[in-house]
Amino acid sequence: MKARAYRYPYRRRRPRGGLLWMLLGLLGLGALAAALFAKSRREDEEERKAAAPPPPHPDTPEDDVPEAAPPESASMWVAGPAGNLFVRDGGDASSAHVPIVFVHSLAGNGGQWALQLDHLRRHRRALALDLRGHGDSDPADNGNYTIPALASDIAAVVDQLSLRRFVLAGHSLGSAAAIEYAAQHPERVAGLLLVDPNGDMTRVPRDQFQPFLDSLRRDPLDELTSYYRQILVGGDPDASRWVLEDLQLTHEDAIPSALEGSLNYPPLPALERYTGPKLSVISDMNSLPYSLHNLVPDLPTRLMPGTGHWLMMDRPEVFNRILDEFLAEVEETLTP
Repeated sequence: MKARAYRYPYRRRRPRGGLLWMLLGLLGLGALAAALFAKSRREDEEERKAAAPPPPHPDTPEDDVPEAAPPESASMWVAGPAGNLFVRDGGDASSAHVPIVFVHSLAGNGGQWALQLDHLRRHRRALALDLRGHGDSDPADNGNYTIPALASDIAAVVDQLSLRRFVLAGHSLGSAAAIEYAAQHPERVAGLLLVDPNGDMTRVPRDQFQPFLDSLRRDPLDELTSYYRQILVGGDPDASRWVLEDLQLTHEDAIPSALEGSLNYPPLPALERYTGPKLSVISDMNSLPYSLHNLVPDLPTRLMPGTGHWLMMDRPEVFNRILDEFLAEVEETLTP
């Protein structure tokens, strides 16, 4: 199923001007037409239900019972260390299954995990946050977008939502923030899932990426859009369009500052300090000399071929199976 069909319930935007308003207007017309069509379908459905036989007896075989609707979710802002942070929370908070927290990539937001949130919330609590300057979260009032600062956003969310122990999953830039948080709070992270994670960019000579960083400071949105179009190749077309739209909704100051923060962050010492279960799920393009699995030979790694960088959106069925297997392994370690 396409990513687009799942993302509407998780999208909540502040008003923006210019061309975006025109696009939203066109989408609004489409939504109105869809609503009228849905109303007609509902009326027809109600007529059919009125003429239908009574519901089955409680002894009806389980296979004939309709699948339960997913648990309700809640969207909220919580106070972060540098501004309000937007969180998508939902699922069974009383479940015996360990909760999971998702962290997105540079110029993304928590809605990019929608296919995983829907998949998991029937059995466990699952939430995704927007890092500072991303999605619906405030830009950093102190201008700090270093990896330790982003890890403090994770800390603020899990503390205020009373998550004592949980699995932490991070994509790309979010993987670095997840590694840093896990190193600082290893007793709270039951498992660490790294999704196409950043490598150790401190090993790359500065003059190799300085020109790109300089151009990114001059025009963050256009420059990053050009770069993202390259790493979206091979991905699902609908998911690619949503990724580029989310990029345009990112605060401009966050883009070069967060990227520079990731370029200056050495992940290996922090990754070594976290000794709990971990897994890195990578795309074909994550095969550079400074990729984590090349620098840490004992890091458990799964390759997902045939995707772009946003592999959880490109092939959600495959990714969710890997996710389920990892969660099962983590919970085995938690069994007394």
